[in-house]
Amino acid sequence: MNHMQNNRPKLIEVNHGNVKQIKTILHWLHKDGGEAHCLVRLYIWSDTSKALAVLSELRSNPPGLDITRDFIGVAKSVIQLLGTHIKFPIEKIVWVLHHGGFSYYETLNREAFTRVDLRGKAQSYESNLSDRHLLNGSEYQAIFDGIELEPIGKVMKELDWTLERRLSDGDISW
Repeated sequence: MNHMQNNRPKLIEVNHGNVKQIKTILHWLHKDGGEAHCLVRLYIWSDTSKALAVLSELRSNPPGLDITRDFIGVAKSVIQLLGTHIKFPIEKIVWVLHHGGFSYYETLNREAFTRVDLRGKAQSYESNLSDRHLLNGSEYQAIFDGIELEPIGKVMKELDWTLERRLSDGDISW
């Protein structure tokens, strides 16, 4: 079953007090060619001009089309899809890349969170390796501001998504 045939991604919105959470599987055309996807969890604080976008790399994404290799493409797609939910300048979004055992089999259960700074430039955005910063515990707490990330497995189930590639997908090369 090709996931791309379903062009309307399932989008779940939940309010937790003053924080609205939106979660979906985001599809975009990767700059290296090909259809890519990742899990997006957007948190929007209603009482401040603050939003947090957590982009989780999924191992169901085709090899070589990582979110880290096309962060600008992912960010633009998030803004295109979810920007209407944000009532303040989108420059206020804090971007965090999320990797773990759900990203690559080799990662085991260690999770990593990387803040990526996105700079607006005319009608476009830019970001490079110097804009990436692996978060330590206290930085994570400051950025996540009390948000508990749900386990990936639970979110995948809610979004009807499977992390495992199946032979019928036709994209496995042995």
